[in-house]
This record gives sequence, structure tokens and C-alpha cells, in this order.
Amino acid sequence: MESKNKMLKDAHDKLFRHPTNNYIFIYTPPKVGSTTLMTSFRISLGKTFNILHIHDEVMMSVLTNIHNITIMELIQFIANQNKKVFVIDVYRTPIERKMSEFFEKIGVLHFNNTYENVATFSVKKITDRFNYVFPYLGQGDHYFEKYLIDEPCAFDFDKKYTIQEINNVHFIKLRLCDSSEWGSILSKIMYTKVVIIVDYQTIDKKIGDLYNQFKKEYKLPSNFLTLISNCKYLNFYYSATEKHNYLKLWESKI
Repeated sequence: MESKNKMLKDAHDKLFRHPTNNYIFIYTPPKVGSTTLMTSFRISLGKTFNILHIHDEVMMSVLTNIHNITIMELIQFIANQNKKVFVIDVYRTPIERKMSEFFEKIGVLHFNNTYENVATFSVKKITDRFNYVFPYLGQGDHYFEKYLIDEPCAFDFDKKYTIQEINNVHFIKLRLCDSSEWGSILSKIMYTKVVIIVDYQTIDKKIGDLYNQFKKEYKLPSNFLTLISNCKYLNFYYSATEKHNYLKLWESKI
């Protein structure tokens, strides 16, 4: 235990510099809008909060060169020191998340090519590859699978966020579809004004024109719509009406 605590303290000291009792972990999967949160928090709260944007343990081991500890262990270690800790996750609708994740690494992972060359590919070629890997993209939900919460509380469709306190850690779940309201939501939670600054987007890359064309022309195979309609996370984070409208939108693009 002593060795584990030393590793956690060393990881903390490498990741955080500010002498403050306030911490924010933006602990999410990739491609859900987390970079926008990071930029916004750094500008709005960077002088009063220690802020970390992280996706997984591999990323943490690269940042700290410390292995055999988990992000949740670090979070709880900090909370046990009577620090105020917020952990934030974001839900993004499944098809859009898959598209964004796919285009994020379309060159190096999917075609072993440069962005410049991939940008000349036909939409059909891109579509064939995307459909092939579709079931394996954008899976998982940190709030359910990483936060070690036995009973995640139901999403509040009126407030458009959920906050759940466990062992002195405040777990917050947002939705990307509500990003226009993140400023007011987070200002209320943090008791400090948070200004949302839209930062990193795939469409800003060299591949942006192809990405936009793909989104306009893509037709969803009907079996994928069935797969999405049964997604437990879509059913949890979207109301019945929201889910109906989302599926109707994609039914028109089958």
C-alpha cells in the first residue's frame, strides 16, 4: 500500500502544479467534445483549479512514466486528501462519434497514407472502409465502465446534466448535444463563470472537405440503424422523444 501511495503521489506531482484544493478530471473517451471543455476550463478556471484532460491509463503512463496505477485510483487518492474533485464525462450520439473517431485516424490507421492523399479518395472508398469497421468504432462509456459507479443515476433531461457524489468525488455527465448550454450548466456547478470556447474540430484539418462531403453523402446500412436503436447508452442518455427524433433523422439516410 505504501508503494502504491508513493506512485500515486509521484503521479500527482508530475501532473499537477498549482497549489490548490480544486481538481477537474476531464476523463472521457476520445471525440466527444472533451478538448473544448479542456480549453474552456483552462481559460475560465486555470488559476484556481488543477485540470487534467485524459482518456485512459496508457495516456497517463506516457504523461507520468508511472505504471500500475489507474486514473480512478489517482482520483480517489486526491479526494482522500480532502480536495474537491470533479470528474466529467460527455455523451455523444453513436453515429457521429463513430464518424469523428474514424476520420481522426483515417490516414495512419485506416489507409496507411497521408492526409493529403486520403483527401483525394472517393467517398465510396471511404464509405466501404467506414462500414467495415463501424461496429468497432466509438464503443464504451466512461461513466458506466470506468468510474466504478455501482448504480449510475438517471440522466436529468430537464437540467441536461447529471451530478453524482461518491466518496467525496463529484461525477458529472454532460451531452455534446447540449454544448450550447455547457457554460451556464458548468458555471452553476462550479459557482464560477465558465466560458465555453470551441476548440478542436476534425473539419478544421486538411481532411475537412472530405469529411464534410462524407457526412452529406453517407447512407447508413439498415442493419446499423437496428444496432444503434438497441444501444444501451443512447437509451440511457436520450429521452424517448430525443431517441425517436434521432433515429428518424437517420432513417431518412438509409
